[in-house]
Amino acid sequence: MSKGNSIKTLSGVQRLLEGGLIFCCMLATYVLLALSSFHSSDPGWSQSHFEGEIQNVTGAVGAWTADVLFYFYGYTAYLIPIIMALTGWLLFKRTHKLLEIDYFSVGLRLIGFLLIVFSLAALASMNANDIYEFSAGGVAGDVIRDAMLPYFNKLGTTLLLLCFVGAGFTLLTGISWLTIVDLTGFSAIWVFNSLRSLPERFKRDSGETEDTQGFMSVFDKFKEKRNQSEDDFEDEELDSERLDTHLNQFEELNHGEQLNANSRIEPQLESEEDAIDDEVHLAPSATAPETELDDIDFDSHTSVGAVAPVKPKVAESAKIVDGIVVLPGQDLEQAKTPMAPLPDISLLDVPNRKANPISREELEQVGALVEVKLADFNIVAKVVGVFPGPVVTRFELELAPGVKASKITNLSKDLARSLLAESVRVVEVIPGKAYVGIELPNKFRETVFMRDVLDSQTFAESKSHLSMVLGQDIAGEPVVVDLGKMPHLLVAGTTGSGKSVGVNVMITSLLYKSGPDDVRFIMIDPKMLELSVYEGIPHLLCEVVTDMKEAANSLRWCVGEMERRYKLMSALGVRNLKGYNAKIKEAKESGQPITDPLWKSSDSMEPEAPELDKLPSIVVVVDEFADMMMIVGKKVEELIARIAQKARAAGIHLILATQRPSVDVITGLIKANIPTRMAFQVSSRIDSRTILDQQGAETLLGMGDMLYLPPGTSVPIRVHGAFIDDHEVHAVVADWHSRGKPQYIEEILQGSTEGEQVLLPGEASDAEEESDALYDEAVAFVTETRRGSISSVQRKFKIGYNRAARIIEQMEAQGVVSSQGHNGNREVLAPPPPKVF
Repeated sequence: MSKGNSIKTLSGVQRLLEGGLIFCCMLATYVLLALSSFHSSDPGWSQSHFEGEIQNVTGAVGAWTADVLFYFYGYTAYLIPIIMALTGWLLFKRTHKLLEIDYFSVGLRLIGFLLIVFSLAALASMNANDIYEFSAGGVAGDVIRDAMLPYFNKLGTTLLLLCFVGAGFTLLTGISWLTIVDLTGFSAIWVFNSLRSLPERFKRDSGETEDTQGFMSVFDKFKEKRNQSEDDFEDEELDSERLDTHLNQFEELNHGEQLNANSRIEPQLESEEDAIDDEVHLAPSATAPETELDDIDFDSHTSVGAVAPVKPKVAESAKIVDGIVVLPGQDLEQAKTPMAPLPDISLLDVPNRKANPISREELEQVGALVEVKLADFNIVAKVVGVFPGPVVTRFELELAPGVKASKITNLSKDLARSLLAESVRVVEVIPGKAYVGIELPNKFRETVFMRDVLDSQTFAESKSHLSMVLGQDIAGEPVVVDLGKMPHLLVAGTTGSGKSVGVNVMITSLLYKSGPDDVRFIMIDPKMLELSVYEGIPHLLCEVVTDMKEAANSLRWCVGEMERRYKLMSALGVRNLKGYNAKIKEAKESGQPITDPLWKSSDSMEPEAPELDKLPSIVVVVDEFADMMMIVGKKVEELIARIAQKARAAGIHLILATQRPSVDVITGLIKANIPTRMAFQVSSRIDSRTILDQQGAETLLGMGDMLYLPPGTSVPIRVHGAFIDDHEVHAVVADWHSRGKPQYIEEILQGSTEGEQVLLPGEASDAEEESDALYDEAVAFVTETRRGSISSVQRKFKIGYNRAARIIEQMEAQGVVSSQGHNGNREVLAPPPPKVF
């Protein structure tokens, strides 16, 4: 017999529960038959004697049972067999809950059942006819009726009893009456629409069947709400939208035992091999790949009461006219300027959240399995806490004395294989705790949408104009950072790891937080695809740079602007950009604006010095840093190093992204001046060490999963990056297009500034090309001797090699000597000077 057709035997607990289900169902059927075939002449508890044949089909025991139930409860006795059957079914459904009973939940259900039974008994006693010689509500109903009628009269008693029935129903089942009202309303609307469309359906000759999808969708929504309510009281599952309830202790797993490095932990699993194989699923198998972000259906229906998503498809059908996006069928004059100072969050889609089926039971099973697998490698540890999140779940382990955390790190791949996980990340140091963390991917991965983070209280309370959204941490809490405190960011990750989406999320969050008066952008996009969508927004200082020569000029302009701002701040006696803007604002409010202290009458056509205005922060975004380094080379590295070293106080910030995290791209000079790093999934530990100076990024899951290293710490934070679709980015950009046009500074790309020219070490300006005092003598020497080598000039004039090389290069530029040949020699082109007699 094949493995798929083999008979699966039940464990001891499963046998007990299935036997209990059969017993409860049979007992409920027996009691129901006894009540249905009750006869007043049969023997019973209320009869003094009996003569004749028993009429009850269940015999004398059934007759006595029916007599007792009718005597005490009346008509409500018919609820008892129903409750018996439901009890058996619920016990059978809770396979692993016999040893873990939530007494609070059981108590609430018991109170709800008693409220329903006694309230219905009293209502039946007041309004229904008697059953033979018994009261319609039994003794219980008569007692409650007689106790309430003198104080509340019949109307008040009826209302109170109905209130008790409703409250008891909620306590017993966990179903909210608001859900029932919603279902009733949706069903009524569906019936009304169906009846209204009946005449049109009769006119159709196609013979199509009636569409019941609307009602079925309503039923599915009701069922979903029912399951959510049932989880809170019955199944004790974690919340389906956010698993933020931390399971801090496993009391049943080695509780109170002292760990010993020489002992082995044997966790008590409910079943052996079958329980582990059937109940614990850590990661999708190879036959069921994980859903990609590109495959998510953003047009699916949202949940009940949700607002329909706004999805303007600007990328497909919009066209740009003078920097303003115009939709099809809309004239340019119709594009009105929005009234709000910042874009509205309705431009982003309403997330279609899906329930995460992870339960406490599954987490405990996985925690026990982790202990077992670690024990297989002679590592004694105990799970002391579980922190489930939208993408991964962290298990905190207490190691036995003498066990090193690095031993678990070295076994990460073996643990991933034995736990059937895609990857396992080991966190050796958890700040503030003496535990080691193991992060395992969830079976069902949730998508972190940018709208959820933008709509969070964390982003709303962030006062900085440079607040950026990253995503959510492993506990599902929003992560919002301040670029001004970083003050520069280095982003790296392989192709497809979510790096470009993460950069778009950061830029879009800045557009949601600040206007062009507060933040301006310089965007460098060598791939000409990722950042070109932002062309024309009023935040840009220049067009999106795609030519790497212009990129070097833009960075050189940033260095010059940095120096100019430092001179202004020094003249005003402030220490940073915030103090500068505050002083300018205070001066304008007092009616005494400050004039430019750097103004010179010879350099300007203005008769008077201009007034100083507020200076915005400048964010330089480079999408592919490696390509720019490859083309421009060492000059860019030195420019970036100068900006990173000094530009924080001047309000100039860098965001450098690359998909090739190698040492020739992310050099030591750049890493030393950019302490804030962000690593998406990489291919090897070497790449992870290049970015973070530690391993870990190679175990990430991709699709936005990242390690964020804040400034001033060496412990990275795992963040699940937020997702924003292309049409959402286009919608935000189109909104800013309608607010105004950018004011470009032409000097940024041309490489010249109004002030002094900024030079790198070793560069010379045009005015200094022939400023060397020995140049004329060196030309005379070379043309006379016909020797155009650097060493001959160096020996003749007794100067350094660098100075001699600059002189020879100037001669080459002037046409005195030729360029170096294949043998390294130069030919003297200029004739010798005339001899003077």
